[in-house]
Amino acid sequence: MSDHPKISIISTVYNTGPYLRPAVESILAQSYADFELLLIDDASPDHCPEMCDVWAEKDPRIRTLHPAKTGPGPSGARNAGLDAAKGQWLTMVDSDDTVAPDLLEKLLAGAERSGAELVLCNCCPVTEDGAEYPLPADEQFAKETVLDVNAFWDAFNTPWINQFTGTAHRLYAAKLFDGVRYPLGMLHEDYYVLPDLIARCTKILCLPFTGVLRHAGSITDGAKHEVRLAMTKGDIHRAEYFLQNGWYDRAEGALTDAALFLYKNKRGYDLTRPGHKAEFAAVKRELCRVYSALAAQKGAVSLKFRAAALRMGLPVFYAYTKMLSRR
Repeated sequence: MSDHPKISIISTVYNTGPYLRPAVESILAQSYADFELLLIDDASPDHCPEMCDVWAEKDPRIRTLHPAKTGPGPSGARNAGLDAAKGQWLTMVDSDDTVAPDLLEKLLAGAERSGAELVLCNCCPVTEDGAEYPLPADEQFAKETVLDVNAFWDAFNTPWINQFTGTAHRLYAAKLFDGVRYPLGMLHEDYYVLPDLIARCTKILCLPFTGVLRHAGSITDGAKHEVRLAMTKGDIHRAEYFLQNGWYDRAEGALTDAALFLYKNKRGYDLTRPGHKAEFAAVKRELCRVYSALAAQKGAVSLKFRAAALRMGLPVFYAYTKMLSRR
């Protein structure tokens, strides 16, 4: 293997048991050969770390890292992979997913053909029994499409959003991560950093082929307290990015979505558990802060009323927005 591979593949490994071998074998079977595979042991309690060490001993393309665990979620392990990666391009493959044999070849060819810094393809959920459930037609990329940053955020409000979030089935220019790392201890960390990565792009390419079979039992499919709050934190962070660019309508949309999501899912947060109430309150305060900043910066009276309603409480904000929608 070259000391400077073209592509670095980062795969965080945590308790993936029987899925790990098929995942690694699908990567090693790639038609494009100039890559390194970084297997990041995220303090996995099963036999996966030993399996990774054995693969690394046998195949010079593989390196196994055993960083210290830095909290819940894969952020710390992903960051260790980013720090160690040598490639000009990066992709991330969950250790319970499998990839098409021409995934790297097609993603890289698309990047070189289009000049895009981020290339995506379709993914397909697969269940425990191996049955594939392709995404609905309106969520799939049906033709090759090049998006600039504005077009990307317009498309973010379409069913394509399910393809835009996540880390698999995409190729990143390594430079996109200069100064960007995943927030520690947060689930849906990929959703949170998306604005930081898109801000560094000039072009995003969407390709109409299915490159990844995604195991349906991943964090992405969960709906627990930490996941819900992480999504809200991501919406707030995205709204701040929109606000910095003067995209007031987009910022308002992201914040309103975050507030309504927080209200409608409040029962799912189990605020009686230690730490949950304080974390929920902190997210709500941050939401109020950014909404108030939007109202002040845009200067619209309607936004100031919305910000005031939000400060009075989520039920008040919900009732107020529902009343406005009926007009």
